[in-house]
Amino acid sequence: MKYCILIPTINRKDLLVPALEYYTENMPNTEIFVWDNGNQAIPQMQRLETVVVFKNYGVASSWNKLINLAHNRGHENYLILNDDIIYKGGESTLQKLIDSPDKNTFYRCRPAYNWSCYLLRHSIYEKVGPFDEGFEVCYFEDNDYEYRMGLEGIRIKFEDCLNPDVYLNSQSMAADPKLNNFVKNRAYYDTKWGGPPNEEKYKTPFNK
Repeated sequence: MKYCILIPTINRKDLLVPALEYYTENMPNTEIFVWDNGNQAIPQMQRLETVVVFKNYGVASSWNKLINLAHNRGHENYLILNDDIIYKGGESTLQKLIDSPDKNTFYRCRPAYNWSCYLLRHSIYEKVGPFDEGFEVCYFEDNDYEYRMGLEGIRIKFEDCLNPDVYLNSQSMAADPKLNNFVKNRAYYDTKWGGPPNEEKYKTPFNK
């Protein structure tokens, strides 16, 4: 297999553990890396490596750290998942996307599922650059990356095969993960690109 699963998480062990159990049982050739921002004592499973930290690095930073970890282990393609979904598309489905001759395409689930499941090639990550960690905690880091991909000529394709089978949309029985940084990140996005998503005016960050 030419890919691995990357999952950042905080305070959603109750949702994440069933997903990890599914992946380890049904995706036997896939390595899984979890960046645990909440020190949740996630049980160890086959082909699972968990990096435990004691503060919330946020979504953008966690994605970057996971990608760097996986790339250092020899991976070139990343299935990046939220901790509140279960994806059941299977290894063969993902391999078909990876084997596509179009290497300039970013594959993601339908917008109704946000960025809860997407497939990123390292070659695209190198071309666009890392996720902007100026977006603290969460919100708008995905809009920013999508806009930057467009500026670099990356094709974005919605794939129904990447839609999660279980999508809980941040609901959890665990403590409130307190991820809301919407207003601050919206202001940062507006300043960076001269307008909100789909109304950007700048072609370079901060019009520089």
